[in-house]
Amino acid sequence: MRRLLVLFVLLHSSFLWAQPGISPQKEVNGVMFYVHTVEDGNSLWGLQRVYGVEIEEILKFNPGLTEGLSLGQEIVIPVSDFISPQTVTEEYKVKKGETLYGLSRKFDVSLDTLIALNPELVEGLKRGQKLKIPKKKASSVASIVSETEEIPNPFVADTIHKRKDAVTLVFSDSIVSHTVRDGETLYSISRRFMVPVEAVIKQNNLNSSQVKKGQQLKIIVKRERIEIVPIKAVPSAEDVTHSSGIELKNRCKIAVLLPFFLEIGPGYSKNVSDLATQFYMGATMAIDSLEAMGMSADIYFFDTRNDTNAVKSLLAGPKFAGVDMIVGPFFPALQKIVARYCSANGVKMIIPVSSDMRLLENNKTIYASVPSQITLIEGVADYILKMHQEDKVILVKPTLKSDLVLFDAFRNRFNQERNHLPSSPSLVETTLDQMKLQLTTSNKNVLVFPVLSKSSAIAFMDRLNNSSFRAKKGDITVFGMKEWVDFTEINNLYKNKFNMHFGSSNFVDYYSEQMIEMNRKFRASYQTDMSKMAIQAYDVFMFYCSSFLPIHESSKLLMNKFSMESSGIDNGFENKNVFIVEQIEYELFDTEKLTNE
Repeated sequence: MRRLLVLFVLLHSSFLWAQPGISPQKEVNGVMFYVHTVEDGNSLWGLQRVYGVEIEEILKFNPGLTEGLSLGQEIVIPVSDFISPQTVTEEYKVKKGETLYGLSRKFDVSLDTLIALNPELVEGLKRGQKLKIPKKKASSVASIVSETEEIPNPFVADTIHKRKDAVTLVFSDSIVSHTVRDGETLYSISRRFMVPVEAVIKQNNLNSSQVKKGQQLKIIVKRERIEIVPIKAVPSAEDVTHSSGIELKNRCKIAVLLPFFLEIGPGYSKNVSDLATQFYMGATMAIDSLEAMGMSADIYFFDTRNDTNAVKSLLAGPKFAGVDMIVGPFFPALQKIVARYCSANGVKMIIPVSSDMRLLENNKTIYASVPSQITLIEGVADYILKMHQEDKVILVKPTLKSDLVLFDAFRNRFNQERNHLPSSPSLVETTLDQMKLQLTTSNKNVLVFPVLSKSSAIAFMDRLNNSSFRAKKGDITVFGMKEWVDFTEINNLYKNKFNMHFGSSNFVDYYSEQMIEMNRKFRASYQTDMSKMAIQAYDVFMFYCSSFLPIHESSKLLMNKFSMESSGIDNGFENKNVFIVEQIEYELFDTEKLTNE
């Protein structure tokens, strides 16, 4: 069986990885390791931060560390990437506004590799600086690797967690007084004591990253003991107590749950897998933009497949400790499980695709990005009341019970809102059989037939075409549902003839300057155009990260507008924005943009 390996994304506001050349390296059985000699003040917490390697990985290759670190002890830490003497490089000139992380993404290389080839990067990145970049072919989003038991899949729950308990560290702090020596920098000091540069600056109220010989610094180091603790279970529906949610920290942890189906098995769908990959690609484009805007976050991507057990295992595992926000999943059954988890733990849940609005009841941690069908048809009612005040509005009753909920929603909204208006159009209710009798030449006719059924939509359009002689040419406007666009059985001539409209959760103008520029960047990265799913991912990340994280720039979205509203004090939030889309000369247009023009 082939297995796809997708590397999770880590965003860091400062460079915290190990620098090749500071610690010696050695190769064992084809794996490259740093050899670190434990110094005074070292801790597993610090080693994890500096080398960018999970504590579980460090313990895997150094099983004796469960007894604690010893001064002078040599431990090995796996290198994520290393440079061989045969590495071919090319020169690159740094442009204004570029960051080290952005360059690593642009050229598909690790930060370790960039530092190894350009040791001067320890001092920072400057405009006009010339860098050595590994010369290699551009890689795709997912790399295909041969199946082997030695290759862990970080997106599949049962290849990560095979135990009922996990490693945790219990910390106690101690303060070390350090006198700056000749030639030392703030980075080398942070490296020595295994603490972040930002922490040293904050602890000593420094105004810059410059230090002088003889300067006294206070360093707070972490002391730890290692414990094995049981992993908490995911709460059942009966155990959930609803929380009011939390404000995200300056540096937050985001988990993205997508059905990659990296292991082809039960429930596999190529179409769904492709959608997940498209979402991933759009998300990475947004992450690049957000990182340039100052976002400080760790973002992990996980494969949920369509497996409830896999999701429960992920939620209960150590990787989810401290998660502040979850994006996904796609499938309704999995959304329900994650919604319970988020309610119980005060974690924000962003649902980027269609969802059951009942999940929002008594759960204010949930944000539904896609408006419900009810919200869309209510948006149509609002639009007609505003734009067709002098016209005759004909509401056609569906023949299927499953469509009656939309019929009732339109009627209720229309009648409710018209009471607040000084003048409003008349509303006539009729059936499909009696519809032609209501058409008139004295007014423009606005027909509303809110059905999702393909057969009902086809029958309506055919019957309308046969009855249209009762109205003047061009005096009929139809409001259907967005699903009709995909009903190829409906003659496209009819849609154009009757000026079809519908409510939509989004609208993309591929010819806008912003979309053309973004598509150009997307092609450069992935050699293809942005799909609607990729655009959805971009907008979701841009909007919610800008809303919940301390980012002080406004986010420009590609095809969405988010107007998040709650139906009750204890309920979640639904996007209430509705685009009214109109077909003109066989093309679709956003009516709001047409009105403004």
